[in-house]
Formats: sequence, structure tokens, C-alpha cells
Amino acid sequence: MNNKIWALMLLGVMATHVNATENGLDTFGLGAEGIAAGALPPAGVYLLNYYQNYHASEFKDGPDNFHADVNVYIPRLVWMTPQHIAGGQLGLYAAQPLVDLRLNVMGMSDSNSGLGDLIIGSMLGWHKGNHHSVAALEGVLATGDYEDANPQRPVVANLGKNYNTIRPIFAYSYLQPQGWEFSTKMSYSFNSENDDTNYQSGDYFAGDYAIGYQLNDQVKLALEGYVFKQTTDDEVNGVSIGNKGQALSFGPAIQYKRDNWSLEAKFLKETEVEHRPEGHSSTLKLVWAF
Repeated sequence: MNNKIWALMLLGVMATHVNATENGLDTFGLGAEGIAAGALPPAGVYLLNYYQNYHASEFKDGPDNFHADVNVYIPRLVWMTPQHIAGGQLGLYAAQPLVDLRLNVMGMSDSNSGLGDLIIGSMLGWHKGNHHSVAALEGVLATGDYEDANPQRPVVANLGKNYNTIRPIFAYSYLQPQGWEFSTKMSYSFNSENDDTNYQSGDYFAGDYAIGYQLNDQVKLALEGYVFKQTTDDEVNGVSIGNKGQALSFGPAIQYKRDNWSLEAKFLKETEVEHRPEGHSSTLKLVWAF
């Protein structure tokens, strides 16, 4: 999923561009997935509910006196069809982030609440014993609220990016029914240009991971986190400006499941950050099977 929340939809537009991807913004749901990330459910309709609070009080290699607080709720509707392609079960999904953002940069502040960028995708899932995998293709559409910065309003708390993203995804889970788990969800994002600013955010790799242990039928404990690494430079008016961002996070997680629902909670702390905000996030993920 796409939630730092739906994935650092947190940053507004600043008058100068000094960060990795435009304003340190990305749309991969950093840290949103973890336990059983590569194991798709049987045919049916599912509602995944993500809530995340992200707080950052520093922008690495960026502006001073930086502070951001963001709360995001992301409902994600998933339809696992009975159809199979290349041996994999076909699934379709859509997610619409609802964002509340409060931003302060160098003594200037702004806040905003509303809809973020719409996410749509399709996926195929395979199962073989304890091994589960997913291949998906996701699009992030520039539908969220956006306003370019100007001298009268140099800091804008934007909820959307004003550019589109295409993202291939691969996820894998090794699940022992009673015992250990290893899961990961990896993606590579290709960004279009922001036509209002002529800023081209660089492409980037992002991945979530989870190492867990099943205590009993209901409870699983895990170490979770994510990796973010920008692979190409940002550009302004076709001129490369560098600013390749990166981040690593880790923290504890717990999952509780019963019958047709499960609840996962985690706390993740960022480190090794470059050209991005550095902070921490708390996430709840509720999955409901209809």
C-alpha cells in the first residue's frame, strides 16, 4: 500500500527544492505492509483499513526548523477474483487516502485536510506450500489537492503530488503455520514530471520487511521496517540537481487475528536518512473479510 503515510504524502511545497524527490514526497506506503505481505487471501472482497501517524522534526540535508505531523486513514478495497492467469489468482484494488497535514518550515506554517492521490492496481498471487508470492502493477494518479508555492505563500501543505507514478511490485512470504515468518514487499517507482514546477522527481526503490514468530493461533510478534533508496537524480527544467534520498527504518509489531478479521500494530523509527524528513511512525492495519 500506498501510507508514511500513504507514504509521506506529508510534505507541502517549499519555495526552494532541496530535497530527494520533490519536497521529500513519495507515494509508496512505507511501512504499511509487513506480516504476510506476500500471501493473498482466497477469492472474495476485503476491506483493508490503514491508519498512520507520522511525526518528523528534522529534514536531513534540507530546510532548518522543520516540523511535520500527518495523520492518514487509507481504506483499500480488494477484490480477489476466481480467475487465474499464468497460474496466479487475479486481484484488483483501489485505495483513497484521507490526509490531515500540519507543516512548519523555517518559521512558516500551513495545514490542510482532505483527499490524497488515488491509487489503483491489479495483482496475481501464487501459493506453494509455505511459500507465497505476489506480482502487481500499481498506478498513483494526481487527484489530490495541490497548489504551487509562491512568494506570498512559500509553504503549502499539499495533499497530492501533482504528478503520476507507475509502480511494479513484487512481494514474498515464507509462512510456517506455527513458527517463523519472513515477508517482504518490494517496488520500483517511475514518476512523471510536475508540470506546474517543471520538477522531475527521481525514480526509487522501496521495500517493506517483516520477520515474525507465531506465538499461538491468534498472536504473532515481529520486527518490521522499510528501506527507501532513490536511484536517479531529481531534475528541474531538464537539469540534474542530484538530491538522491534514502531511509531505513525498524521497530516492533504485533498482529492479532480472529475468524474474518485481523489487526496489526507497529512503531517504526527512521535512520540513515538523506535528503528527506527523519521521524517515526505508528501504524494500525485492520483487515476485514466480507
